[in-house]
Amino acid sequence: MVLGAMVVAVAGSAPLWGPAALRPFDFFRVRRVELIGVRYLAPETVVGAVALKPDASVWDRIGPLAERVRILAGVSEASGSRRMPGTLRITVREVEPVALAAGADGMIAVAADGRPLPYDPARVAVDVPVIERPEVVLVAALAAVRAADPSLFAQIASARPGPAGSVELDLEGLGMIRLDAPVGPEVVRAVAAVERDLGARSQPWRELDGRYAGWVVVRRPTKAEASS
Repeated sequence: MVLGAMVVAVAGSAPLWGPAALRPFDFFRVRRVELIGVRYLAPETVVGAVALKPDASVWDRIGPLAERVRILAGVSEASGSRRMPGTLRITVREVEPVALAAGADGMIAVAADGRPLPYDPARVAVDVPVIERPEVVLVAALAAVRAADPSLFAQIASARPGPAGSVELDLEGLGMIRLDAPVGPEVVRAVAAVERDLGARSQPWRELDGRYAGWVVVRRPTKAEASS
């Protein structure tokens, strides 16, 4: 191990020739691949995309390896680094899903632009609203809500298109929010503020309507709904 540390030190002091000279040493053969940031993708899919050769060395060029991961569906960014003496570290930023929609073989995760994502909800929890179809206007509205107020987004159980280009967001156990599309951040923040104020005062509601400029209309439960 002391010899290995000395070799690494020498290589670091001679970056032009060090890696090439050290590649043949078995001491630097890649024995482990660490994945950072992988949450939704199957780890074996990411490791398979790296496609390491049996004699791969940590001194091999990392850029091409990271590029193989970067082109995977569901990956936004990927980079690589070395951890001596034999570990390759791949850091991934995945495309965040905004909804789950019905697919031919079950539920599929959907990105903010409506693209299906290769995440398996049966394998890993994808905690996002459920929608019937990945309509662009609807998923864009959900993405806008998440960007403006992640806490409000986390409460949305399902969503659907509403009348006249609006969207309807069902908050589990609370009520429904109506918003005009495209959804602006200021409207989201205003509706979220009203929802939290009502919750803090234990005031029930069945609908928050943010379709009126500068106003959030609160609709209370009917007597029948309140007594049920």
